[in-house]
Formats: sequence, C-alpha cells, structure tokens
Amino acid sequence: MNRRLELLKIARQVFAEKGYEATTISEIVSRAGVAQGTFYLYFPSKVALVIALEEEMEQRIEQAIRSSYQQSKSPEEMIEAGVRGAFHILAEYRDILGVLHSGVSWADAIEERKRIFEPYYKVIAEIIRYQQTRHTVDPTINPDLTAVLIVGTVYYAADECYLYYPERDPEAYINETVGFILRALGRPVYD
Repeated sequence: MNRRLELLKIARQVFAEKGYEATTISEIVSRAGVAQGTFYLYFPSKVALVIALEEEMEQRIEQAIRSSYQQSKSPEEMIEAGVRGAFHILAEYRDILGVLHSGVSWADAIEERKRIFEPYYKVIAEIIRYQQTRHTVDPTINPDLTAVLIVGTVYYAADECYLYYPERDPEAYINETVGFILRALGRPVYD
C-alpha cells in the first residue's frame, strides 16, 4: 500500500479515537510501524494531516456537486442532489468531522484552507451565475458570497446532524438545508 495513504488512514483512526489535541505523531508512526523521519517525508506536521484529510473530503464533495449539476434537470433537483451528495460524503467522515471542522488546526493553515475550499466555492458560484443568466435564480444575489454561505450552511447542518444530534434523522437535516438554500436563491420550495 502507498505509505502516504497508510499514514493518512492510521492518522484518521487516531484522530477519531483521541481528537486533534491528544493525537501525537509518535502514536501515528508507532501504529504505522515507520520511523518518525518517514512520517516527515510525507507530512511536515500534524496540521498537514488534517489538511490532507480535508482536501480528500472536499475533492469528493466538489465532484458530487459537479455530478449533480450535470445530471439534474432543474435548479431544485441540482440543489437537492448536491446537498444529499455532500451529506453522504460528510457522513463517511463523521468519525473525524470534529477534527476537520475545528478551528484548532485551520488557524495555523489559513492559506491552505483557502486553497482547498476555493474550487468548491468556485463551482457553486459558477452554477449560480449560470442560473442567473437563465433567470432561474435571484439576479440580485452575489454568487461568490452566496457560494461561501451555502457551503457554510451545509457544513453547519452536517455538523449539527452528525456530531451534536446523531440521534436525529439526517433526512430532516437534508430536507431543511435544501429548502433553506432554495429560499435563499429565490426558488420556490415544494413538498
């Protein structure tokens, strides 16, 4: 197996068990059976692990958004499919969402966070602009800012669902998030 991927897999397990603060590079390399120097060949720090895991997740979500856009016949279908896709992927990472979405590691990596999220924001803003030219989305909204707010809404809802209220039905969060985004874009919400 690829050593970098193996280190990421083990780091994810340790982060899930212990959280960000209690996770040490020493424990990760011990479980991986590699020398600490080997770790540093792939990752300069513990923050770099979080960045790599976040990047992996973001790329999958961005692809889900692009796919939902290409396969949908209306803005409503696209938004629902995109939110469902994002929730599905976020659910796969629920074991480390608290680590990925905490400000602990991102405060040290602001530029990396921007690099990771910009493509995600960009694709949503492009979709909004296109829909504005088709007069299917409110023409007065700012696509770039709205894209950031949509991502924030989906992430906040997923965190609430998967981290803080896991006993609640994810379907309720998905439906409310879809409705919220549709209303924000000036689209009708159907039952």
